[in-house]
Amino acid sequence: MNYSNRSFEYYFSESLQQTRPQITSLPPIVFIHGILSSGRLFTHQLMPFIFSQGYSSYALTLRGHGTHQAKLSSSPFDDHVNDVAAFVNYVYQQENKPVVVVGYSLGGLIAQHVYQHEELKPKLAGMALMASVPPQGFNQLNQAMWLENPVLAMVLGQVMAMPNMALLNPYYRSVLVDALFAKTPNQQQLDALLCALKAEDLRLFVEPHPVEDSAHLSVPVTVIGAKEDKLVPASLVEASADFYGVEPVFFSPMGHAMPVEKEAGQLAAYLAKWCSEL
Repeated sequence: MNYSNRSFEYYFSESLQQTRPQITSLPPIVFIHGILSSGRLFTHQLMPFIFSQGYSSYALTLRGHGTHQAKLSSSPFDDHVNDVAAFVNYVYQQENKPVVVVGYSLGGLIAQHVYQHEELKPKLAGMALMASVPPQGFNQLNQAMWLENPVLAMVLGQVMAMPNMALLNPYYRSVLVDALFAKTPNQQQLDALLCALKAEDLRLFVEPHPVEDSAHLSVPVTVIGAKEDKLVPASLVEASADFYGVEPVFFSPMGHAMPVEKEAGQLAAYLAKWCSEL
C-alpha cells in the first residue's frame, strides 16, 4: 500500500463494530515489531484475540524486514520513525479515531520517538511498550547485555548480521532460543518467530537514539516486561517504567518472544483491557 509517498506492508484485522455497535469507541491498535521479524509476528496470537474483543488492529512491517522491499536511507532509524509516524496518520484517517501504538523490542524505541512528534499528539490514544528498548536507547541495552550475558551479545550480533547462516550453527541457535523463550518452545512457536529472518541494517545501532524528554508525552503509557527475558531484563523494563512514571507489568513464565510465547493470551487480554479503559 502506498500513502504519503511511502510504501507500507502491513497485516490488518478489522473490528466487529458493524455487528456490535457498542464497541465503536475502542481505539485501533498498531503493532510495531522488533529485530529479525515482521508484522506477521503479531498475527499468531495477539491480533486474533484483539479481534475477538472488538478492536481493529494493524501490524506494520518495517522497511528491510519480512517481504518489504523498500530501501533504507543513510539514516535507517529515522526512516523507521518517520514511516511509523506516517502509518499512524494513515490509520487515524482510516478509523477516524486516535490510535494506540504497541511497540515491541526495537519497535518500542521507535514508538517512543514517534510519540515525540507534536503534530501526531491529537491522533494518539496511548502507548504500550512490550519488552522495549528503554528510552535511554541502545547504549544502556548493549551495556547490560555485555555485562550480564556476553555470550548472548556475541551470538545476537552474529545472527543480526547473517541470520540464516548463523542459525545453522547448533550452538548459536541454542543460545538464541534459550534467550528468547522461558521454556522449550515447540516447532510452531519457532516457525512463527523465525519465519521472517533477514539481516539487520547494523547502522541502526551505531547511535544510541535516546528519547529526550518524557514530560512532553501527554497520553497514557503502559510498560510491559517478561520476567524471564534475557534480552531486555526486568531492570531495563523498570527503568522504562520509571521514565514514564508508571508501574511496570510483568508476565511469567515468559521470555523475550512475548508475542508467540505459550502465555501470550494473557498478554493479549491485558492489552485489550488496558486499551478499553483509555
